[in-house]
Amino acid sequence: MTTFENYVNETHVSETYADIVEQLIQRRNDLGYTQEALADMIGCTTSLVHKWEQYKRVPSGFMLSCWLDALGVEIKIVTKNSESNDISM
Repeated sequence: MTTFENYVNETHVSETYADIVEQLIQRRNDLGYTQEALADMIGCTTSLVHKWEQYKRVPSGFMLSCWLDALGVEIKIVTKNSESNDISM
């Protein structure tokens, strides 16, 4: 295995972050948006959206809020020990 493959295979993200990204991908697909269309709405490159969805890059807080706005969703912050869901979509 090459060094690059080792790097890719060792990419670690928290379970919470992975859940957020998976829900954002599902929402994008439900709306029928391509990565290119989403990137146009956000004002970034298609490759950046691809990298976010593949966990190769993490969006800044501002870019995450742009991503959420483009998909018409919001994140609700609650404590982990509450019975409420962590994410509202």
